Amino acid sequence: MRARRTSFALRLVGVGVLVWLAWRRGAPEGVPGWVVAVVAGVLVGVVVAVAWFGARRERGRRSRVAVARPGLVTHGGWADASLAEGLRELEVDPGSLQTGSRVTLAWSDAQVELLRGRSVVAAVPWDQVWTISATTGRASSSSNPAVELVTRLGVRLVIVPARRPDGGLLPARTSDVDALVERLRGARRDAVEKGS
Repeated sequence: MRARRTSFALRLVGVGVLVWLAWRRGAPEGVPGWVVAVVAGVLVGVVVAVAWFGARRERGRRSRVAVARPGLVTHGGWADASLAEGLRELEVDPGSLQTGSRVTLAWSDAQVELLRGRSVVAAVPWDQVWTISATTGRASSSSNPAVELVTRLGVRLVIVPARRPDGGLLPARTSDVDALVERLRGARRDAVEKGS
């Protein structure tokens, strides 16, 4: 709880700095500085609120999926630029999936899945997953650490995970992705051992 308060306080300071800079640099002649500061503050607030509500809604969807399907482990993230093409190679219709679309990587004892909201977009049995590794993915306009699953047929599925399993606004760090890759490898290893 204390870490959340500190994080929130730092965000407020960041917004305050942006508002102050807007007031100092962006004030047109004849417009009072306080008007520019208020407009900048409102704009920043709207952007933060929209992103926050979107992330919160996505977390709610993931929690409903977890309740409906016990034993399913999930980790939120975003679609890499190549994900839609990988799904087509799996003969799955990616629908409106675009670079940066919110997705959820999910896995159970039997398979690994890609979810969009509450819908399963693709499911690959563990014995069909050839490699799981860390890579660099492109979600929207930035490159970030990502998870790459390669099937036995050579189909690449790349997901840029969020820093927290329940989603959020920040992409995972390299160390977070490495830990996620190890969890996925462990799940695959356990599934293969049970099947043999």
